[in-house]
Amino acid sequence: MKKALLLFPFYLLATLLAPLQANSITSDSIATPPTTGIYPVRHPISPYEKVNEYIMSLQFDKASAETQKLMAAAKRKRTPTVELEQVMTICQRGEEGLRGVDQLLVIDSLVINKKELMETFHIPSELGWLTLSEKGDVMQYQTPLNAMVLRPESISTEDGETLQIKRYYMEDGQLVEGTLVEGLDIDGDVNYPFLMPDGQTFYFAARSSEGYGNYDLYVTRYDGETKQFYRAENLGYPYNSYANDYMLVIDEAANLGWFASDRYQPADKVCIYTFIPNSSRHTIDYENSPVEEVRHAAALYPLSAMSLTDTQRQAIANAQQRAKQLATTVHTATEQDFEFILNDTKTCYHLSDFTSAEARKQCGVWLQKSRNLATLTERLQQLREASPSANQQILDLETRIPQLQAEVHNLEKSIRKTELSQP
Repeated sequence: MKKALLLFPFYLLATLLAPLQANSITSDSIATPPTTGIYPVRHPISPYEKVNEYIMSLQFDKASAETQKLMAAAKRKRTPTVELEQVMTICQRGEEGLRGVDQLLVIDSLVINKKELMETFHIPSELGWLTLSEKGDVMQYQTPLNAMVLRPESISTEDGETLQIKRYYMEDGQLVEGTLVEGLDIDGDVNYPFLMPDGQTFYFAARSSEGYGNYDLYVTRYDGETKQFYRAENLGYPYNSYANDYMLVIDEAANLGWFASDRYQPADKVCIYTFIPNSSRHTIDYENSPVEEVRHAAALYPLSAMSLTDTQRQAIANAQQRAKQLATTVHTATEQDFEFILNDTKTCYHLSDFTSAEARKQCGVWLQKSRNLATLTERLQQLREASPSANQQILDLETRIPQLQAEVHNLEKSIRKTELSQP
């Protein structure tokens, strides 16, 4: 890929996109659909305006009924019905999607000019980097320590050119020839990669015939046995829509996530949603919930339109405070990035202080696990104080925290052994 790339770090989202001040959890600060619930049709789903409106407002029953009328008329006239059959498939897929809407707590949103995504910020070295093409249409991800780069590139297939992700490795400051990331099973463009610090959870956006339309967000995990990723899963509603949804980033330490979407926006605008990541999918009970409430949740209506528990309200308030702190933090280089004591005579304050490349790599993992440990410990304390009845969550954390403490301790010993064995 010969396009020039600009540095686009994760904390562009935290500084540019997080709220400048915490909003009331009953505010309408979340970017909302227009009165009709329809966003501009830049990429029409079908040639039929009324059908498009029903689909984009997630009224799939009405969209199906209207499409069936059009199909009956087409059959009487003996005209092709291929496009209408495709629309029916979209309706069926959308209705299935409403039965699996994730209970996502979006705490704020910010509409910006798309060109603002090109701005540059500094980030902590343990998080890695995102780089965006000059046109803003292709993004690559670089892991911490410059070890690996995931880059979308144009690949020739039987159906023409598509974007697929290639994996490169850095050697002596140069990228070694890349290989395709295998196992995703996506039949269209794959773009906007983001690999979690665990090195296994992989988020990206793709335009696929199996998606909702335009760019959708997907997730997969790496299978250590087969040495490839599992078949990617569409994140569904409310992460995805019939517009472009992309660039999902999660900061586990801050327990915040962001993704971009041009739903409800004109062509030169994009909305960045700030949300609380779920540790696992929390599906809304479709059968026992009002259909409008399900649609509102799927369409990311404002919090004031949602039914929230006291626990959710407290979680939102805490997350808004974390986002506010991130937004007001100046991410600049400091005198020391961390403190790692090797022995009585030597302490490392930067990754560059290590002589061993392997020790630097292990230290990057140690930093992330240490941040995760601090976050989980704080979360356990909050649960114990705010919701003693959340027994399962508390038990899960009480199990995970000692495991993580042991992992951090073992990493510390391994880092010392690796570094001090250097001549």
